[in-house]
Amino acid sequence: MITDLFDEFLSLSDKMRKGYRNSLGNSYPTWENFFTKITPLIPEVFQMIYGKAAGTYRDIANQKYMDFLPGYRLIHIEELEKEYHTLLQLLELENVYEAQIEMTIPLLADYSSSYIFYAKTDDNKEVIFHFAPDDGLQKMHNSIELFFFTIIAFYTKNVFYLDNNGFLDYDFEREGIIGAALNPGIEYWLE
Repeated sequence: MITDLFDEFLSLSDKMRKGYRNSLGNSYPTWENFFTKITPLIPEVFQMIYGKAAGTYRDIANQKYMDFLPGYRLIHIEELEKEYHTLLQLLELENVYEAQIEMTIPLLADYSSSYIFYAKTDDNKEVIFHFAPDDGLQKMHNSIELFFFTIIAFYTKNVFYLDNNGFLDYDFEREGIIGAALNPGIEYWLE
C-alpha cells in the first residue's frame, strides 16, 4: 500500500517536473547501514523510500529538483544521521518533545531547520509531525498513508503547480482546505 502511494507520488512529481524521479538518485546497496546510529528497526516507509532512492542533497545543483514538497527536500541518505541529530537537538532545546513519542526520524527538511518527520508513538501508531522553530511541534497526519494521500491530492487537485521559474509552489488556501478535509481534527491544516 505505502509502496503504491510512493510510486504514485513519484509519477505525479515527474509528470509535473520531468526528471524529478531521476534527481533522487538510485538506492545505495548498503542504505540500511545509515540507520545503524538511529534505530535498529527501520520503519517500512524508510525501507520503501531509501530502497528505491538516495534522496536530495542539501546543496543540490539544480534547485528545481530540490522540493519533495514545496520548500522541503527528501533528506539524502548520506545526510540522514546529521539531520536526525539536528532535529533531536531542536526538539530538546524547544522543550516540545512529546512524552508519548517513542521514535523520531526526519524525512523532509528545509533550509531553515524545519522538518517533516516520522514518529512512532507509545501506542505503536506511525504519524507525521512538522517542526519549525517559529511554529513549534505540530501533528500533520495520523498515518503514513494519509501523508501520501494528502500529497497525491495536492497534485491531482491542482494545489501544487510550477511557478514562472519552474519551481514547485502551492496554493496556500486550497492546501488548507484539502489538507483539513483529508486530515480531520488536525490543527496544522486549520491555520
